[in-house]
Amino acid sequence: MKLDLQALPLIRHDLILGGAALGLALLLIGLSHIYLWHAQSEQQALRSNVQRLTLQADSQESAWNNTREYRSLYQTLSQRGVLNGEHRLDWIEHLTELHRNAPELNLSFRFEAQRAFAAKAENVQLYGSKMMLSFEPADEEVFSSVLAGLRKLAGWPAVEQCQMTRSEDAVIKVLCDIEWLSIGSVLLAEGEVSQ
Repeated sequence: MKLDLQALPLIRHDLILGGAALGLALLLIGLSHIYLWHAQSEQQALRSNVQRLTLQADSQESAWNNTREYRSLYQTLSQRGVLNGEHRLDWIEHLTELHRNAPELNLSFRFEAQRAFAAKAENVQLYGSKMMLSFEPADEEVFSSVLAGLRKLAGWPAVEQCQMTRSEDAVIKVLCDIEWLSIGSVLLAEGEVSQ
């Protein structure tokens, strides 16, 4: 079969229109793919943003729940004067007053320097000041009232040990090691810079 080119001028117009339509169709298909690719990219970016916001919202919800959960503990520690440093002067004044009001206790005490414990969280740290306390209570009730008086002071007196002895002349002697706990800002070592 041989092509007859004599009819070409007659269908030339239709061929041009068909070719133009085919080119336009290919252009539209290409533009559709470009638009689809951009839409998918935007959709992926939006999904990532929604996922990030969801994680952030979950984190905020968790922080809020922690705040509610630990609020009463924080209030207790705050009311007890455990937060924001030690109250050594208050302790010394109380013990001096107790010694002055009850000389029969033969009360004496000694504090060691405050030191930081390894317990640290973000920008706060646990501190302790060891106190050696000795006194001679008349009975166990006086012993208990001395320790109860310490618990009323600012700070957290953690009794490590108390040794009670009775001498031959029936005098009770008490020797206690008490760690006064407080929570305060992390102290930076010399030359260290806060971030």
